[in-house]
Amino acid sequence: MRDQEGPERELNAYERILAEDRRVVREMFRVTMGGAHVGLGLVVLAVLLSAVVGGVRWALPVGGAVAAWFAVTLVAVVRRGRRGRDAVARAYLLTFGWAGWL
Repeated sequence: MRDQEGPERELNAYERILAEDRRVVREMFRVTMGGAHVGLGLVVLAVLLSAVVGGVRWALPVGGAVAAWFAVTLVAVVRRGRRGRDAVARAYLLTFGWAGWL
């Protein structure tokens, strides 16, 4: 008789559908380093545009908000166990990776 527990067991129909749905969601929300670079470029453009239109008094809060978001993300990533360059890369992806969805 086959053991019905463990990772080697055959999934029933409901579990197969759930696994496929999770795979689709993971693919949908996947971010790449290229998308993060585009996001950083767009943020730099937004800060420069706010500096041109509103002066430095508007550019500093916009740039500061993005820097604060990156810092909070980096702290959260480090608290979850990432260290060094891996932590910075993960925080970078989480801060600027949204541009890959555009």
